[in-house]
Amino acid sequence: MKKNINILTNYLNLVDIHIDKTEFEYQLNGHPEFPNILSFSDTLHFFNIDCSIFEIDEEDVELLPKNFLSINDGDFTLEDKKNYDLSTSNVVLLVDKSESFYNEKKKNSLFLWSILLLGALVLSVLLLDFSFFYTGITFLSLSFLGIFLSYEAYKKTHGKGTIIPLGVCQNKMLKTDCDYVFNYKKWKFFDISEISLLFFFSQIISFIVLAIYKDLSFYYFIYKYIFYLFIPISFVSLYYQMIVIKKLCPVCIGIILCVYAQLALLLFLPNPLAKINLFSIILYALFISASALFLLYLKEKINWNSKLKEEIIKSSRFKKNYTFFRNNLAIQKKTLNDDFLSSFNFGTSDSSLTLVLVTNPSCKYCKEFYPTFMRIIYNYSNKINIRLVLDADLDNFSEELRSTYINMASIYENSEDKTTFFVALEEWYNIRTDKNGIDKWNNKYSHLFKNQENVITILNNQKKWRKINDINFTPDIFINGYQYPIEYDRADLEYFLSEMID
Repeated sequence: MKKNINILTNYLNLVDIHIDKTEFEYQLNGHPEFPNILSFSDTLHFFNIDCSIFEIDEEDVELLPKNFLSINDGDFTLEDKKNYDLSTSNVVLLVDKSESFYNEKKKNSLFLWSILLLGALVLSVLLLDFSFFYTGITFLSLSFLGIFLSYEAYKKTHGKGTIIPLGVCQNKMLKTDCDYVFNYKKWKFFDISEISLLFFFSQIISFIVLAIYKDLSFYYFIYKYIFYLFIPISFVSLYYQMIVIKKLCPVCIGIILCVYAQLALLLFLPNPLAKINLFSIILYALFISASALFLLYLKEKINWNSKLKEEIIKSSRFKKNYTFFRNNLAIQKKTLNDDFLSSFNFGTSDSSLTLVLVTNPSCKYCKEFYPTFMRIIYNYSNKINIRLVLDADLDNFSEELRSTYINMASIYENSEDKTTFFVALEEWYNIRTDKNGIDKWNNKYSHLFKNQENVITILNNQKKWRKINDINFTPDIFINGYQYPIEYDRADLEYFLSEMID
């Protein structure tokens, strides 16, 4: 199954969908049907990646995208449409882009913004000493490039998504394979990504300190000799890649070239000799040590989180077992007077499965769960009965809050397509504290703010139902009248819906 995970993530990278591979494996391993294909499709949906599995005929091949996955006896194969052999397997898996996987890009953006801020700090420091201004800019530009490559190498080594194109890291013609090189077992006595991160990060930190102290001549002097020590390390790396492994890693080679470019730059510097200042040596050693300790702390924290996730996986498999969930659900509190509940309904009214959500437009936790609720509406509304209740107490609300709830209910009552109400509520969660956004929202739906006496009656009936069933907190979920077990995260609900429908 490890092979299937690698093939799937390679396919996602090809179609420009970047996910955290470690997190994906964590969620996948926790699926009760793992390692069946169902566990893969459910986990993709959990990451908000739309996927579909099709059984195709000869005439359907032309409709396929350039790249896709074929499925044969539970194994994935990454296919190119030009070379696809339908006789091998006529079952394919396709994915569609959505906004969800841009979360990883946000994390990468945070890293890049951090680097930019650090760069701005370095530039400010360089202005203190114009004698090495252009040399410093060139030298540190290579340092930042080195940090970027080292960070991407680190993500590769630890199974996380990378923004480096798949064609660069894996190319049969050029014999490149970053994953194979990084995970080669026989040279695990050192991790080139961690060493490189420490090397370039400490370069920048020590540069800032010695530039402020106005002793950059010592900085360049000492790094010149450190670079000489790097030469044998680079030859060992190239030897393993070209002779032993017989696979090249473009990222590793890029890191090596950065160091050699810095060495070449220092060889052309005038006045190579520098005064050996004891205080400069102490400053340099102190901040190199601080950099090492900082990176070591981050590594230990990552390792601890990984071990914690492994423990969670063991309990997660048991917890996400449907039989256990069903038995747990059956002993929960059951609601009363459901036949008289004046809820906002959607979906299939005669379904054997009824899902009730009690929510509050002002509730932060309701906002967090609502995207999951909207996915349930889009994916299961043709199979289940979906009912929504607003936690409204019109008698004790301020005039502004009272008006909000009445307007919200009016949208449901007066719209022809009831999906309008659920979309309006989703929009409200995104603008609920933005006055300009609220004004625009009111203008957009104002044509539906009518027949409010009837709406007030509905909200009051919902209040009576909540009072009878002692429902005081939101969001609260009920499945066929049974309260959703507190032991489960609300997002876990998606795991069990398909089982409950069957």
